[in-house]
Amino acid sequence: MQFSVSDLVQIILSGVAMGSIYALMALGFTIIYNALRLINFAQGDMFMLGATFGLTLFVMWRLPFSVAFLLAGLGVAVVGMIIERTVFRPLRRYPVLNLIIATIGISITLRALALIIWGSQALLFPPVFGDKPITVGKLVLMPHYLWIIGIAVVVIALLQAFFTLTLPGKAMRATAQNRDAAALMGINVFRMDSLASAISAGLGGFGGVLIAPVFFVTTEMGALAGLKGFAAAVLGGFGTIPGAIVGGLVLGVSESLAASVVSAYRDAVAFVILIAVLLWRPGGIMGRKTR
Repeated sequence: MQFSVSDLVQIILSGVAMGSIYALMALGFTIIYNALRLINFAQGDMFMLGATFGLTLFVMWRLPFSVAFLLAGLGVAVVGMIIERTVFRPLRRYPVLNLIIATIGISITLRALALIIWGSQALLFPPVFGDKPITVGKLVLMPHYLWIIGIAVVVIALLQAFFTLTLPGKAMRATAQNRDAAALMGINVFRMDSLASAISAGLGGFGGVLIAPVFFVTTEMGALAGLKGFAAAVLGGFGTIPGAIVGGLVLGVSESLAASVVSAYRDAVAFVILIAVLLWRPGGIMGRKTR
C-alpha cells in the first residue's frame, strides 16, 4: 500500500495526537512510581473519570469546555489524593505487592461506581474542537488533533515548569531521589506523596477529557488506555519523565501507521513494538542499558 505525502502527514499527525494522550498517561505512571515506588494499575480509571467528569460538567451542567476541562482534571486529582491518604499511605508499611493488589481493587471499585452513576451505555461527547477539516494546500487536517496536541504540550510544559521552578516541585524531585534525606532536610514527604498522587491522577483525568470528544465515553474506556499508558512508560524508560513523553509519542505514531495498513491489529502491533524494543533495550528508549 502506497501513501502520498499528505496521507503520511495526516497519519503521523493523528499518531502524535494519540501519542500525546499516551504521554500524559505515562507521565502519571512515572510520577506516582517515583514518589511511592508503586505501579498504579488504577491509572486508567483516572482517565475514565476525567472523561465522565468532563461529560457531566460540559454536557449536563453546560459549563464552558475550558472550565469543564480544568474542573474535571482537578476533580480527578482530588480523587487521587483521597486514594493516597486512605489506601496507599496505610499500606506503605506492608510489602509492595499488597499495594499493587490494592490498586487493582481500586480500579474495579471505581469502574463499578462509574457504572452505577453513568450507566453501561456509550455516551456521546459533542465535538467541541470542531468537525470541519482544515485544508492547508493538499493537506486535510482534523482540528481536534491539533487541539489535543496543543493542549497536551501546554500541560507538559506547565508540569516541567512546576518541577524545575517551584519549591514544591523541587521538593517532590528531592523526595523521589532520596526520601530519607529529603525528610532530614525538613520536607514533609507524606505531603509530597499526596501531591504526587494528585498530579498523577490529574494527568490521567486531563487525558480523558481531551480524548472524550473524539471517541464515545464509556465506563470501560480506561482499561485499554491504562495499558497503553503503562506500555508507553515502559517503552520510553520507566521512571523517567522524558522517557514517558518519548514512549507515548512513539507508541502513538506506531499505532497510527499500523492502523493505516492493518487496522484490525492496531493494538497488537503496538505491543509487538514494545516487546521488540525491550528485547533490544530492556531499560527502554531513554532508560539506562541493563544486562
